[in-house]
Amino acid sequence: MGKYGGTVIHRCHDEDGPIEVVESHGVRSLHFGSPARQSAMALADPDHIELAYLRAMLAGLVFVPAPARILILGLGGGSLPRFLSHHYPDALIEVIESRSAMVAVAREYFGLPDRPGLNIQIADGGEYLQRQVTAGNCRYDLILVDVFDEQGLAPMVLQHDFFAALVSLINFGGVVCVNLWSGHAESFRAVMRLLKLYFPTGAYSLPVMGRGNVVGLGLESALGSPRLKACNCRAQKLEQQLGIEFTRLVQRLAPPLSR
Repeated sequence: MGKYGGTVIHRCHDEDGPIEVVESHGVRSLHFGSPARQSAMALADPDHIELAYLRAMLAGLVFVPAPARILILGLGGGSLPRFLSHHYPDALIEVIESRSAMVAVAREYFGLPDRPGLNIQIADGGEYLQRQVTAGNCRYDLILVDVFDEQGLAPMVLQHDFFAALVSLINFGGVVCVNLWSGHAESFRAVMRLLKLYFPTGAYSLPVMGRGNVVGLGLESALGSPRLKACNCRAQKLEQQLGIEFTRLVQRLAPPLSR
């Protein structure tokens, strides 16, 4: 069965809509009922991060090169937790996914490993953040937010409580990275305003070349010249280690309201 320029090898449906896995020219992609690819994996090189926006989300590693605790909201095909658990085997990685069907799909079709230190919970991301804030016993070095459905950005990301929780849960020196879609102008601008409000001196945007994705980054402080120089040096080293274009990503960082 042909769809999205390829062959559908798996399709299921839950209360949130369809989940489709499509293969085309050696690449396996995840779709939520639309042509937009939510995740992708090259079958000949499964450890490579195939989608440019996911590589951009990892730009936070330039500021936190050795994260001990990582929180990921939104599993998708599992590209980010698979990559991070491979390269940071000593890190504790928590993944929060609202759709239980996604875990089975990510394991069977996208190689998501089952290993110590990689914990996946089925929960609402916003509610999970609030529980962690209330518990007061857990902070993270890197928080990655990628929560979309067939309608667009999850509504919880547009809430003040969501960003207040992110600020409460990020360690000093840590980074929050949020995947956004600039084509949805109203929600995009709303999240950028929240990013600037809750990270007043360290809010940045990272447009993904050739795509409508923009990654919003929240840092605890601004990137002055000395810090930016250090980040550029670190980006070069990480690029060699991880095979991601970190130097170009750092060069494209800009204050979010300058767009």
